[in-house]
Amino acid sequence: MMKIVKKTTAVLVTAAALGLSVTACGSSNEPASATSGTTGAAGMETTKAAEPQVYEELPESEEYTSVDGTYKVTLLKGLEQTDMQLQSNSSMMGLDGGSVRGGFSALSLGSPKGSVPGNPDKMENLEDFADHAIGLALDGTGVTVEWEDMEAKAPEGAGPCLARGGKATVNGSTGLAYGYFAETSDRYYSLIIIGNDDDVEDAKKVLSLELLDGAQTALDSKAFIRGMTAVLDTVNGASVMETVRTLTDMGADVSQLDAIKTQAAQSLADSWGIEDPAGLMEMADQLMNEGHNKDALEFLGQFNGTEAADRAALEAQLEGEDEETRNSALAAYDAWSAYGDAAIAAWDLSRVGTIMEFGYGAGFCTYEEALDKCLEAAKIAQEYFNSWEEFNQSYLYGYAYWLGEDPMDADSSTAERAGIVDTLSSQANGPFSVDWNTELEKEW
Repeated sequence: MMKIVKKTTAVLVTAAALGLSVTACGSSNEPASATSGTTGAAGMETTKAAEPQVYEELPESEEYTSVDGTYKVTLLKGLEQTDMQLQSNSSMMGLDGGSVRGGFSALSLGSPKGSVPGNPDKMENLEDFADHAIGLALDGTGVTVEWEDMEAKAPEGAGPCLARGGKATVNGSTGLAYGYFAETSDRYYSLIIIGNDDDVEDAKKVLSLELLDGAQTALDSKAFIRGMTAVLDTVNGASVMETVRTLTDMGADVSQLDAIKTQAAQSLADSWGIEDPAGLMEMADQLMNEGHNKDALEFLGQFNGTEAADRAALEAQLEGEDEETRNSALAAYDAWSAYGDAAIAAWDLSRVGTIMEFGYGAGFCTYEEALDKCLEAAKIAQEYFNSWEEFNQSYLYGYAYWLGEDPMDADSSTAERAGIVDTLSSQANGPFSVDWNTELEKEW
């Protein structure tokens, strides 16, 4: 699994963040009444002269909306926003103080519960999500925080929420850290802030998290391409290509990018035998022209599968074969029965995107070259299949054929991936909500 890495910036060197405003935390910044009372010995309330009230001037604030339109954060004005859509249905947003507030940084995340970036092993409740989100934000940055639970109020439209705050330390410098976490019936949200004391105090006065309705699914070619690799991106925890792209745009440390480059190159060499740019492009073309789909049809032909009267007849013919052979032949037969010569082509076409993601991460191609090849595969997919349902089923048949698994086995890897498909398909703005008939064209 490719680990998500967050840039270590100078902002984090001065560490720290704290609380939420009235909207998020339930604290009150309202001025006191103009008069206050005391109770005398006779139990009669007496009054004292009204004292002039000092109304604190709030720092200038600004609203920052996630790229997918599912939430917005109100924070200090003038922060530099970086959008990170590491998965097609999850949106991260970095907010950096830059030269104006050099000790301030924030990272927010909104994600469906069924496909949280980073591929967490355990995600049973909001506390688990909070632990995971903190790890995404701070692991590898050198920042350590002594976290303590704090009271918090849920934003409108959310259910449970929690907050954590504490002292943050990095390279001998100290500050404060604050994390706010909320959930709805189907999504998680987090906001983690790091900053020096003065900026944190200002941020506390204006900070809020607002959940937005009516998020729009992207209808462009890149969104379609992301749908084709959505299952494996969910397994990996993020799109390798978009992760590297984001880190590059943010000016990530060379060591971070080198670590990903090494992992990506090793994965291509070990799993695909790809060791250079020419090998990458050759394999992508092979997947689009032949791939495992050709192998599956030829394998099925060895048992006269395309001539069998029905599936039962093929099963009878496979008696005496080992379990893996039977499973692969039946998966190929089911795919051929459903999609003819396209059979398990979706399995191959999806993996065009996979190797191009890793190829970009390994430095074997540019971002544009990776997307160009993915676009070719996407156009072929539209020719072969009529919907995401067909594409995904062909993909699952291909996965079962490749592993020699029975997809009806609840403990199989194929069943696990089928579960991911179901989860992603159920998401209102998920990767498969993109119109299958989207006009595909180069937009980059």
